[in-house]
Amino acid sequence: MWARSTLLRGFLALVLAISVAGKALAELMSALFPDGVPGYGTDDGVTVQTRLHPELMPLGVREGALVFLPQLDQGYGYTSNALPGPYRRGSWQLVTAPTLSMASNWSRDAIGAMVSVQDTRYLSLPSQNRTDATVSAGGRIDIGNDKLTIAAAHVAAHEDRSQLDTIASDRPIAFDLDDVRASYAINDGRWSIVPNVQVTNWTYDPTTLLGIPASQAYRDRLVTQGGVSVSYEIAPLRGVMLVVRAVHQEYTQTPAGQPSPDSTSYQVLAGVDYDDDAVWHLRALVGGEARRFSSPLYAPQNTLIAEASAAWSPTGLTTLTAMVSRDTEDAEQEGVSGLVYSSAKLTIDHEYLRNLLFRASIGLQRADFFQGGHQIGTTAGFGITWVMNRDMRLLFTYDQTDLHGSTIPTDALVTGYSRGVGLMTLRLGL
Repeated sequence: MWARSTLLRGFLALVLAISVAGKALAELMSALFPDGVPGYGTDDGVTVQTRLHPELMPLGVREGALVFLPQLDQGYGYTSNALPGPYRRGSWQLVTAPTLSMASNWSRDAIGAMVSVQDTRYLSLPSQNRTDATVSAGGRIDIGNDKLTIAAAHVAAHEDRSQLDTIASDRPIAFDLDDVRASYAINDGRWSIVPNVQVTNWTYDPTTLLGIPASQAYRDRLVTQGGVSVSYEIAPLRGVMLVVRAVHQEYTQTPAGQPSPDSTSYQVLAGVDYDDDAVWHLRALVGGEARRFSSPLYAPQNTLIAEASAAWSPTGLTTLTAMVSRDTEDAEQEGVSGLVYSSAKLTIDHEYLRNLLFRASIGLQRADFFQGGHQIGTTAGFGITWVMNRDMRLLFTYDQTDLHGSTIPTDALVTGYSRGVGLMTLRLGL
């Protein structure tokens, strides 16, 4: 575990620049990539949940300079709504999620990889069963004080109906995502300059709506983005940052006779990163995006975008974290060119008796569609983690999601949706 934590700390500055530059396009996409692989993000800051306890963590399996960390989550619980469409029905569910990650233990340079699978079985509704998988790998080359990072990932997953702007299909819609990214961090004293490039390809499987076949190929797209982030360290743990980037989106399967939603966006954000001796940690990025579409039928969009977080740790046992964001997203409905996605979330973590962790959170999301109309979502969650020993943890989680809509610009999206999921999970690791 020491090797993995050393690897993560070594990547933190570089990964932060990459993840901050990449979140403005699609905050939801960042959740698809696993932690612990060079080039992909880790949690911001050190909280009760993210703080390392080496004495309570699996040791892993060492093979020379490599450390392998196998993990298995086996969960059993109940969902109040297992159907993604307009009808509601509850079901008991089994969730099996094996993961294997690998990291190097070198003093310079690093490689990492991860393979994860999550299989969800609904005992009363086997037609809703789904299996998601992710394979990712990355490497970092240290060139003097500079760092070159290259990473790639493949994701085979299904859309979660509890998210805003999802389609009420008869079963979760499957999609594949292929991502390649590279960055070069130039470090010169207090200055850090990180140019980066990323290419992501999205492809969607067909589905049915109330039994009627519905192709989702119109959502297939290739997203190419490049930019640079510049940061300056004013003092230890305190700095400012400027992010500039361009994003081009090319829809590869636009139906004949439909206007193409192809677009090019230009984004500029400036912000601060402030850490007050581990009691307060503040981070904020504010800027704007200008999106221009290839079709004159879609109006240009100029949008205020921002992301900010504040973590307060009054004691070493409690962390209160607030996060807000506003950015633009691609819309899922045909004929809608995009949306503005705004979210706010408040989370409290508490550590009790060192091996018992509590978490509670509430959140609010809103999607404002470029063609008019909006949708609102609320979330609430609670979790308990019991660290039994190095290799075994028992987790209980409950999450409630409610979606509400008003004047949605397409009939394909059901305006109301509600779901509560309670899950007991045994986590085993080596």
